[in-house]
Amino acid sequence: MISKLLNIIYLVLLIVCVCVLIRVVKAEPAAVPVAASNGTTVFEVPKIEVSASETKKFAADKFEMGFSLEIRGKDKESVSKRLAERRSVIFENVKSLEIPQSNVEQNSVEMHKEWSYRNSKRELVGYVATQSFVITVNRKIDAAALVQALSSEPDVEIQRTSAQLKDVDAVQSTVIKAAGKKATAKANDYAEGVGAKLGRVLQINGEGGGIIYNQYNRVYRAKGVMLAANAMMDGATAPDETAIADSVEVSASVRVVYELK
Repeated sequence: MISKLLNIIYLVLLIVCVCVLIRVVKAEPAAVPVAASNGTTVFEVPKIEVSASETKKFAADKFEMGFSLEIRGKDKESVSKRLAERRSVIFENVKSLEIPQSNVEQNSVEMHKEWSYRNSKRELVGYVATQSFVITVNRKIDAAALVQALSSEPDVEIQRTSAQLKDVDAVQSTVIKAAGKKATAKANDYAEGVGAKLGRVLQINGEGGGIIYNQYNRVYRAKGVMLAANAMMDGATAPDETAIADSVEVSASVRVVYELK
């Protein structure tokens, strides 16, 4: 009686083990024998490797402008005084456009001597004082107005205007996910074409991509002077926004290896 009971238990355990083994075998993709370089045979899981990229343009919600002052003169004190006067003009324009002063970054003033070496003789010509500023606004029209106002100011140079994004991480995440979905769709098409199905992801690598901040440089000084002159002649108050870049291009590339079932 006991031996029959043990036989029944062994039989049940055997059936359970066979069922588990069958499920494991079904879950695992069939390995394919591949000849290695050393002459041996190895077994590899069938897989497919695809690459995909995505590029999207986003409307800028932050605008950064770079300005600089350069004053030259023979007297050091008069150069410093004139630089302070020109700097106050920049802040007056910032205030008139209701731009917070916290949005204005200014570097320290740099002062150096300018020399002449005529006839192999070193002579002091004068002094050169420079200072740079970075001003950030949230609206394109404010950026255009500031560029137009300062373009006509003497001693003020427009170094650059750049369209940017406040939440860069969120935008990059959107583009990266879109690239990943493209890769999955492409791999799925290849798999279906040969009667297979996609399995798990074996490897994933980000390849290149990034952010292109559209910007304009010093050429806008000449255009800005012309716009300012036209505004005075026509009595116009609205600044020309075409002088300001308004989009940011974000791209991402991905390479993914999937197993095939």
